[in-house]
Amino acid sequence: MEATVTLPSTLVERLLSGANELDLSISQYCQLLLENHLQDEDNTAITDPSILDHLKLANLDENRLNRPISDGTLSESALSGHINRLLPLKYGCRVLWSMLDEQGTGPTIHDFRTAIRMGAPPIRTLLKTYDENQGRERGSRTHSSFPNGERGATNRFLNHYMIRRARAGETNPSGALYDFGLIGLDDSGRVQFTTSGIRFAKEPNPIIDNSLEGGPSLSPNERAIIVSQVRNQMKKEWAYMRHIIDGIHIGSNTPSSLLSRIQRRYGPGTKADWSDSIIPHMRSGVLGRMQALGFIERIFTGNRVEYSITPAAIHILD
Repeated sequence: MEATVTLPSTLVERLLSGANELDLSISQYCQLLLENHLQDEDNTAITDPSILDHLKLANLDENRLNRPISDGTLSESALSGHINRLLPLKYGCRVLWSMLDEQGTGPTIHDFRTAIRMGAPPIRTLLKTYDENQGRERGSRTHSSFPNGERGATNRFLNHYMIRRARAGETNPSGALYDFGLIGLDDSGRVQFTTSGIRFAKEPNPIIDNSLEGGPSLSPNERAIIVSQVRNQMKKEWAYMRHIIDGIHIGSNTPSSLLSRIQRRYGPGTKADWSDSIIPHMRSGVLGRMQALGFIERIFTGNRVEYSITPAAIHILD
């Protein structure tokens, strides 16, 4: 039996405000709140910051980065809306580096995923503590893309951010680390860095290497490596980002106007043929990635959010 529940107007306003901040529909935002609540209920212990020590540059052996493989086939389409943060890329690269043996040989996909499965939940707890202490806004919280030990959340993290084996009918593995061309598989099926992945892994990171004291999730040099990968090798992802930058530049700078712009280019009946239900998800993902790369900023006025492009994005337009 179904029942209608009337929500207080103040609660509705808070939900609308939160959904706007993350560029989600109300239903998507409510689902996110529920998932985060269930995750955080099981993940309330205080985590020792030393859990990151083995991933810091000072504690990793550069001599093991001696078996790079060539960049493979990068993602041939715009990335999934699930990939809305980029710190997990750095985390995955540092975990892989820590798993290389003395000859530079990487782990199997299974062993790599197992290490991530064990290590990511406490990282979420640690990052959540620092996000709260630093008062990070929702769209900038570093912990939100990391899972706790809940199986579904962890599997999504592994599949979307790390690496998943190619399924029947697929040619290549998937996952952001692979899609961005940072890792690949050697002839024996072991996970190895590409040359771009080695450059990215070796760059100091503001969160992992600098005591988590505020600042962006990626350094300017780390951003530049990712932007180079996208611009030079991920043509459809780059075209999608350019579409967003161009739109904000000419005035499509609100969630609704940007949604309309995306629907016209990528919606039902177009070559991309994205469904109306997936477009808000794809909008949220690309905005998160572009904020992490320093291309856009969010401006909040009451319950409204608007986007503005940064000098880095203006340089692209020029």
